[in-house]
Amino acid sequence: MINIFCTAYNKAPLRLAAEAVFQKFNIPLSSAEAEIGIVSEEEIRALNKEKRNIDAVTDVLSFPALESVRFPFDPKEYAADVNPETGCVILGEVYICGKRAEEQAEEYGHSLSRELGFLTAHGLLHLLGFDHVVPEEAEKMERLQEEILAAAGLPRDAEEDALPQEFDGVSEEEPNTEAGEGKEETDFYSGFIAILGRPNAGKSTLINALVGEKVSIVSWKPQTTRNKILGIRNDKNCQLIFVDTPGLHKPKNALGEFMMHSVTSALESVDAVLYVVDGEKGLSAEDKANVERYVKEAGKKVVIALNKIDHITRERVMEILTDISRIEGMAAVVPVSALREKNLVPLVEELKKLMHKGPKLFSDEMYTDRSVRFLTSEIIREKAFRLLDKEIPYGVGVIINKFEEKKNHVTEIDATIILQKAAHKPIVLGKNGEMIKKISTYSREDIEKLLGGKVFLTLWVKVKEDWRDDPAMLNEIGYTKQDYQ
Repeated sequence: MINIFCTAYNKAPLRLAAEAVFQKFNIPLSSAEAEIGIVSEEEIRALNKEKRNIDAVTDVLSFPALESVRFPFDPKEYAADVNPETGCVILGEVYICGKRAEEQAEEYGHSLSRELGFLTAHGLLHLLGFDHVVPEEAEKMERLQEEILAAAGLPRDAEEDALPQEFDGVSEEEPNTEAGEGKEETDFYSGFIAILGRPNAGKSTLINALVGEKVSIVSWKPQTTRNKILGIRNDKNCQLIFVDTPGLHKPKNALGEFMMHSVTSALESVDAVLYVVDGEKGLSAEDKANVERYVKEAGKKVVIALNKIDHITRERVMEILTDISRIEGMAAVVPVSALREKNLVPLVEELKKLMHKGPKLFSDEMYTDRSVRFLTSEIIREKAFRLLDKEIPYGVGVIINKFEEKKNHVTEIDATIILQKAAHKPIVLGKNGEMIKKISTYSREDIEKLLGGKVFLTLWVKVKEDWRDDPAMLNEIGYTKQDYQ
């Protein structure tokens, strides 16, 4: 089984190269599995820091699950390394930096498909125990790579147009299952689902993955989601309407109170709760208390998503699942990786079982009830969070002053970044204005994807001390009572 996580690139060269590697070593696709993901420069740098203690952007990283691999490959020799869900021996994970692949394809004068196929083969060979530290081993690995790529139809002169095009986001085909037990395929089901959980559990990343569009701010800072946002997933016989909320925390100011009002409102009007547990932190006492309260006091159907399973060992996953299983009254628990879009289909199927028979509540074209202006402000705030990291905590708001589409189809946007303290302003501006330029550039790129056209973005920086306790300022930024009434 080959699981490919890739939304922005053609999956075909990765799949062809991976299948050729399996075939080369007579490994049936039904007996072993490997994961291959294309990630950003930022993500591969983070992986290098975390796993290898180096600060570098590399083209490919491999993380073998097996200590050693013997040939001919016999699955019976790896009984302790079998995925209980698939019955396959887990070989490991390969991460490819898409940007580096593009650069290297241009540098070496061959197609991007050839480069992606090469990096896939290279990474999988590492999972199977091959290396290139010793010259003799390096020569053997190079020879194997050329043989594999030739078998995959990816020679050095491979043409981009000659390959099939696969851009569906995941390699597994979604099962043709019914919307839930006892529900006829001809019936239609819909309902509202609140996504809840402790700060930084990955709720925003999960809703974006489930909906297929970016509707909620994604940052590694906790408490970055502030408004109740609807994300809408349209399937053949079911419409799931997600309500994203801030992380559960004790409010410290008016903004914090607004955020927790949003949580309460979201919980009151939904058909089910999707509670996200951070796999890296495990099931906390607060998580357990929250779920029990939703089940017993609020009478809600609760599905638990154990997130970030790609960051922890299989043994740790099983330990946490055992802890979760002791909670009485929950509807289901599904281990997932929102970032890698792993195991989302089973999660959706469990949620579908909790929906009511009824009409489609939104058109197929809609994926959120938020305005483009709001999504634009969220993009700018996200980039500020990501670029400033721990230098600026949570005192950042964004006001859209002007949003106007000109006759030449260029959208002019004028926005102000609101800061809590005067000392933060030079940090946001940066030396010679470099930081605000970065925030503007990265924001513009995402906004252009959102709007599907050219954007001219102007950013200003303004200090408004204690703005998070100012109702008028909160209202101007967009945090109003109508969001939790």
